[in-house]
Amino acid sequence: MRALELEKELKKGIAPGYIITGDDEYLKRFVKESLLATIPKEERMFSYIPMDLSGVNRADVGSVVSAAETYTMMLGGSISKKMIDVQPFDSQFSKNDEKLLKEYFENPSEDSFILFEGATKAEDFLLDLCVEINCSKCNDTELYIFIDKKRASLKYKMESQTIKELIKLCSNDFGRIMTELEKLFMFAYDSKEITSEMLTLLVPPNMDMQVYELTNAISSGKSSEAINILNALKKRGEKPSTLLSMIASTYRRIFQIAISTTSDETIINALKISNGALFMNRKIVTQNRSKDPKYITKMKDAIKYLSKLEFMDRTYVVTSEKALDLAMSYLISMQGANGSK
Repeated sequence: MRALELEKELKKGIAPGYIITGDDEYLKRFVKESLLATIPKEERMFSYIPMDLSGVNRADVGSVVSAAETYTMMLGGSISKKMIDVQPFDSQFSKNDEKLLKEYFENPSEDSFILFEGATKAEDFLLDLCVEINCSKCNDTELYIFIDKKRASLKYKMESQTIKELIKLCSNDFGRIMTELEKLFMFAYDSKEITSEMLTLLVPPNMDMQVYELTNAISSGKSSEAINILNALKKRGEKPSTLLSMIASTYRRIFQIAISTTSDETIINALKISNGALFMNRKIVTQNRSKDPKYITKMKDAIKYLSKLEFMDRTYVVTSEKALDLAMSYLISMQGANGSK
C-alpha cells in the first residue's frame, strides 16, 4: 500500500499490524499520525504504547507481544484499539523473535494493532505478517489526487492547473505541499477558493527548497548530489551571490534551531518558518549530532566562515563565483563528504 492510500483503507478497518518502508520522512510522520488519529486524544495515555527495540532502555519482542495481548481498561468504555508503536530498530530479529511474532499474528488481539516503524529494510517475514505502507517519494498523480481530495473534503475550490502548479512549485515534496496547503487554506478561509495568484503571493520560490535540499545533501555527506543541485541552480541563471546568501541563511537557521531551548511556537515565530520546516531542520540537527559530537562547534565555525565570505563578496575582495566555490569546498570538507554516495 502506498502511504497516501492509508486513510482510505482505515475507513474499511484497522489491520492487526503495519510496517513502514521507504525514505520520505514526512510521509512516515503522516502515516504514524494517521494511525494515531484512530485513537481519541483523551484515550492515548492508555492506548498509545511506544516501544523502542534499539535504544538505551530497549524493549524486546516478547514485551511487544505482551503489550498487544494485554487488555487495557480505558475511560468511558471506548471501543478504539490500542496502538503498539515499535519505533525504529537497527538489528535483525532473532529466530525466537521471529517465532514469537509469527505465533502472535496467527491469532492477533482484536483490541490492538502493532506499527513497526521499520529498519533500513523490512525483513521478509514481517512483510508477510503485516500491511506494508510504502513511504517512498510520491509521484505527480498521487499528489494531485491527494490535494484534490483534501480541498474537496474542506469544500474549497481549486482549479486543476493550480493544483499542478502547486506540485511543481513544491518540487513534488509531500512535506512542503502539506505545509503550503495549510497556509493556503487559512488565507482562503473566507472565499473558499485557492487561485494561481495566491500561489504567487504565498508559496516561496522553488529555489528556497532547492537550497534546503543542497544543504541537506551536504549534511548527509552526499557531495555529488549537492554539487548537482548547485550546478542546476547556476544553469538556471541564479546569481552566485544570492546562492551564497541563501546557503549562509540556511546554516544560521539550522544553528539557531540546534541551540534553542525555547518552545516550538517561539522558534517558528522568531525564524518565520512553518511547523514542517522546523520538523525537517530539527531532523538534520538530530542526525548530525548523533554522528558527530563536535557538530555544534563545526556549525559555529561554518557560520563564521560563510559570514566572512559574504563580506568578501560584498566588498569585492573575491568574486561571487569564487566565494561560492570556497563556501561549498569548506562545507563539504566540514561534513567529511567523500562524494561516493
